[in-house]
Order: sequence, then C-alpha cells, then structure tokens
Amino acid sequence: MDKRVRALWLGAVGIVGAMLLWEAIARLGLVSEASLPPFTTVFGRLLGELGKAATWGATLTTLLQAAASVVICTVVAVPLGILIGRVPAADRYTRSTIDFLRAVPGVALVPLFLLFIGATNEMVVLLASFVAFWPLLIQVTEGARSVEEQTLDMARSFRLGARVRFFRVVLPATMPSVITGLRLAVTVALLVSIGAGLLSGAPGVGQLISVANVNGDGLGVFAFAVWSGVLGIAVLSALRRLDSRILAWHYARTRMERTA
Repeated sequence: MDKRVRALWLGAVGIVGAMLLWEAIARLGLVSEASLPPFTTVFGRLLGELGKAATWGATLTTLLQAAASVVICTVVAVPLGILIGRVPAADRYTRSTIDFLRAVPGVALVPLFLLFIGATNEMVVLLASFVAFWPLLIQVTEGARSVEEQTLDMARSFRLGARVRFFRVVLPATMPSVITGLRLAVTVALLVSIGAGLLSGAPGVGQLISVANVNGDGLGVFAFAVWSGVLGIAVLSALRRLDSRILAWHYARTRMERTA
C-alpha cells in the first residue's frame, strides 16, 4: 500500500475512533450530556448551522484573516530570516530581542490590541500576524544557516555573482524550511484568528462560539468547535498537497540520497 494512502487510512481510523469514543462516553452516561453532548447530536447541529449564510460568512472572514496574516508574515519573515541566518552580525544583534518577543503569549496581547484597535478584522489580522511571525522567522533563519559553505565556495569558484548565488544556492536550500515555517504559521494564524474572535467578539468563527457561549448554547459551542477543527484539517491538507508540488525536487533528491 502506498505510504500516502496508508497515512490517509490511519488518519481516518483515528478520527472515526475518536468520534466513537466521544459518542460512547456521552451515551453511557460517564459524563452528563449537558457537559458533553453525543457526537451525533453535535454533528446534527453542525449540519444545521452549515445551512445558514451567517456560518459561511464567518468562516470566510476567519480564513481571510488567517490568509492576510500569513501574507504579512511571509513578506517580513522570509527576507529577515535569510538576513539573520546568513549575516552573523544580524544574528547577534537580534537574538535576544527575538527570544523575548516570541515568548510573549498571544492571548496576553488581546486586551492591548482591543484597547488601541478595537474588536475589528484589523485587530485579528495584526494579532495573528504577530504570533505567527515567530515560528516562520525561526524556521527561515535555521534554513538559511544550513546552507553548506562548500556549495557556496564552489559557486564562487565559478565566479557566480552574489545575486546568482542567492537565487541558485541560498534560496533553494532555504525553501524546505520556508515551507515548513509556512505550515506552522498558517496553523498558528488560524488558531489565533478563531481565538481572538472568541475572546474579543471580533468577526469570525470565534465570534459564533462566543455568542453561543453567552447564550448558554452549549451544543452550539461544541458544533462550532468541531467546525474549527474541520477547517484546520482542511487547511493543513491543502498545505501538504502544495508542499509536495513545490518541493517535489527536494523530495526526489532526498529519496535518491537515501537509496544511494
């Protein structure tokens, strides 16, 4: 069986197993249905919510917020990460600042962003950009550091200019780390976009969860929480497919090196 097909099957078995366990716990009375409704009940509610335009509008808003955050992160983090990874002085001057800022929890910044910006799409995008920026920057920096000096020396021996060395050697060698960082950044941006809406009432799926919670609608909270998970799985699956296409050359070379 192909490895991808096997991974899909194992993933499907894991999801189905979790659903069955959830259903069994609720049906057997191990936890009260008020605290944990059966999965089938939650799924039925979710199907009902998916028939409403408001749910799809909030979903689109959250996806756009996450996408805008990732674009901002990419534009800033990729060139900055390559600079830090290739220039030792830049690494020395920025290391302590990066270590401090990346340790700041995004949740702690929600009141600050609310104070200056308000519960708006812009607030969510800026907050998600800040939180998702650091894993992408770290990955790009490590990828730029990993460029082999022997390869660069060989490029210099052929009298290739700095611009050609960057696009032919440094950037291709850094791309796998960039893609890995983007996958992390997308995941973080989506989580923060939903979480910021939940805590602040800003537009999006998080707002739907917050409204359901305020109204005492526990079933709605579970339904939208499951929908958030579905969105995360869908986005990550799309990223994996994009990853396999963009880095097809990298995976082919890795397989050749393993079989050599």
